[in-house]
Amino acid sequence: MNQTTNWRPRGFLQWLLTILSVIVGCFIIIVAYYIFNPSNMDKIMSLLAWGASIFPSILVVTTLIIIVLLALSFWKKTLIALTVLIPILLLLIFLIVQPISNMKSYAKSENVSVSLSSLFFYKQDTSTKPSVDVVYGKTTDGIELKLDVWPAKKKSEDVLTPVIVQVHGGGWVSGDKGQVQDWNQWMNEQGYTVFDVQYRMPPEAGWKDEVGDVKSALGWIVQNADTYKIDPNRIILMGESAGGNLAMLAAYSMGDKHLPPSTDVPDVPIKAVINMYGPSDMTEFYKNNPSKRYVQDVMNQYIGGSPTEYPERYKMLSPISYIQKNTPPTITFLGTSDRIVPVEQANVLDEKLTKSGVAHELYLLPKVDHGFDANPGSLSTQFAKEKVKAFLQTYNK
Repeated sequence: MNQTTNWRPRGFLQWLLTILSVIVGCFIIIVAYYIFNPSNMDKIMSLLAWGASIFPSILVVTTLIIIVLLALSFWKKTLIALTVLIPILLLLIFLIVQPISNMKSYAKSENVSVSLSSLFFYKQDTSTKPSVDVVYGKTTDGIELKLDVWPAKKKSEDVLTPVIVQVHGGGWVSGDKGQVQDWNQWMNEQGYTVFDVQYRMPPEAGWKDEVGDVKSALGWIVQNADTYKIDPNRIILMGESAGGNLAMLAAYSMGDKHLPPSTDVPDVPIKAVINMYGPSDMTEFYKNNPSKRYVQDVMNQYIGGSPTEYPERYKMLSPISYIQKNTPPTITFLGTSDRIVPVEQANVLDEKLTKSGVAHELYLLPKVDHGFDANPGSLSTQFAKEKVKAFLQTYNK
């Protein structure tokens, strides 16, 4: 009888701690489930799990809150709260430590040094001020196409700089230029002039318009090479997620009459491609992915329907359809816990590039989620920057 009484909360604070511990415990368990099982990007708890995966400081702050609740529960001898909070604390510590340990081990195996201090105390460089909303073309219906120009640092007046053309992500239906400012700043530090491209999206854009706009931007950049003191023979395409797909598609299909530029510009030879977790086979991506409702919804908006309805469109918008021996060298990064793009998308790209004898690199980052570089200080972003730097030193001479 006495034992039952000890377990039963007494007084306002004990009841409050008990209720809080149960609510917080259930919440953290659900978030942990979606961290361990990355899927359903359209669900709020999955989005919270994504945020916690990308920004571990969220988990650190949550851990500190749990420690405070534990201390209060010990003080007030609230046994139910203690029973709930102790395993929750251990779970949180595991969620923080495991991905860090995995990524450090992977980086070490690839001879890349990553910093824990940068993970939690990264300071973004904001020294470059871009020229924004530079018009690179106008469509037949009068829509102005715009980009931002991020000038390279440490350049001599008589030296032409290489170029990064940045293509933003957002599932082909959202997003805008300016999303990856840290990458742009970092590329400026490496001596690259960055052109961050805006492109049309549904409902205004047709299914060929997005890649057509990217090709138009490329042509305009070459036409204005003298203005920006850039080397038109050293142009790199880079994109994240849908932008990675469009970057590969524009580079691999360059010159294909079925996917022309949106404006009257010349074809542009691409030196290399940086693919940040972009899908390569659109038909298979529609059918097989961890977040089917989200992916199929945006692809239906972008392409106009399913692969069953438009098989040729899906084939034409798949970068792997254009791979041949002269395809530009490509570096790809994809997390094994990506809740949108499955590892198979990177593997099929790797197989096709290998079969065609194209120089390429693939890095499957352990327990890393979609959009990992949204946290510029993350270990995975640090790793990607070092690999990109080495890749460009090799293939952008």
